[in-house]
Amino acid sequence: MRSRQPPPQEFSVIEHLAKEFARFLNRVQNDQVDILGSFLIENEWERYIADGKDVVQSLELAGFKIVPKTPTDKMVNAADSSLGSGLMGQRGAANYITQVFNAMLNEWVESHNPNLILDIISMALARASNPKARRDSSMYDSSFQRFRKHSQDMLASLQKNGCVIAPDEPTGEMVAAGVAGTAAIRTTTSQNIGADPAYLAKLYENMVAAVPE
Repeated sequence: MRSRQPPPQEFSVIEHLAKEFARFLNRVQNDQVDILGSFLIENEWERYIADGKDVVQSLELAGFKIVPKTPTDKMVNAADSSLGSGLMGQRGAANYITQVFNAMLNEWVESHNPNLILDIISMALARASNPKARRDSSMYDSSFQRFRKHSQDMLASLQKNGCVIAPDEPTGEMVAAGVAGTAAIRTTTSQNIGADPAYLAKLYENMVAAVPE
């Protein structure tokens, strides 16, 4: 009798960030080689959940959210619940929504300046490495830039795992890319909707809002 494969676990942003903090604070250079370091990450990451949440909350306060590059079914359904019941049908609507979302994210990835995002992550690393700063949120350590390399590594790790730190509201360039992206979908309905930038912006916002905290 063939054994059933367990269903793949949904990627958890908080768990991933907590493990990145465990790696950083335990000075694990390469968990694939460092057996002890790998053990520490897998068995102590829950100690760093608060640090992971700190990054997420700081990003959200600045108008960013960590989103999957490939939209989930929940995100697609949240985009416009009435779209699938129209002429496109559910499959056509899902293709259209995914096309628009991917075009917007690709524009963001290729054109944005990541410095603010890296600053937010660097500040979180600075707080985590200084217990006194954790207790006193009024403390500001201007030397947080020394954590820039670690911030870049954490950002790259998120991207490697299929996530992007994107704005919760699309930029004008992102909306324009979404409009252009609808040209690949040859239906009258999609082309008419695709010409409405306000509709596409709302579509994006609904999808981002559907991403779990």
